[in-house]
Amino acid sequence: MLSEWNVTAPSSIKGSIVTLGITNRGVGQHELLVFKSDLAPSAYPLDSSGDIQEDSSKVNLVSDGENIDAGGSQSRTVDLTSPGTYLFVCNIPGHFHQGMYAVVTVTP
Repeated sequence: MLSEWNVTAPSSIKGSIVTLGITNRGVGQHELLVFKSDLAPSAYPLDSSGDIQEDSSKVNLVSDGENIDAGGSQSRTVDLTSPGTYLFVCNIPGHFHQGMYAVVTVTP
């Protein structure tokens, strides 16, 4: 679930191919990107505006979808079979800086 400055996701899930039901309960447009990286969120590569550099070699963009309007939803299948640390984040300008992300650990 997405809302202003919050991504709600479980902190740990078993590795698999999952179908995410993504709902925007906020008042503005949001998106959900999924990155895989061992970096802490504060160490992610940023552009000059403070948004994550989505094409950086330091992170692996696993899933990207269309922006979701307020009140809208989207379903997306994501390959989370590789154990490790993932970042579920809204990277619309300024949203990551506002803390709109969740760290998810994928277990074997």
